[in-house]
Amino acid sequence: MKYDSYIIDVLSRLPLEPLEYCRRWVEVPSDERGYRKACVTALAEATGLSPRTVNDWGPNFERRPDHVLHVLRMADMLNQIRKIVLPPDYPQK
Repeated sequence: MKYDSYIIDVLSRLPLEPLEYCRRWVEVPSDERGYRKACVTALAEATGLSPRTVNDWGPNFERRPDHVLHVLRMADMLNQIRKIVLPPDYPQK
């Protein structure tokens, strides 16, 4: 079977920038105080890196390593699956 048979296989190879990940998964509005901190926290959780490391990527995360783009895509896909499959009252942590 060819790996491109399903749209999810194609999507899994597309990069996802940190700011786009934050737009999708950070609940604090981007124009509110605390958004950047929430974004850094979400990115750190998704990548397994420290918040300090993520913060060092720059104000728009432009200095992020390339491999992070694929890690964030996978985290995004898992979040989407969780949102579809898990009931709303399922413990998150």
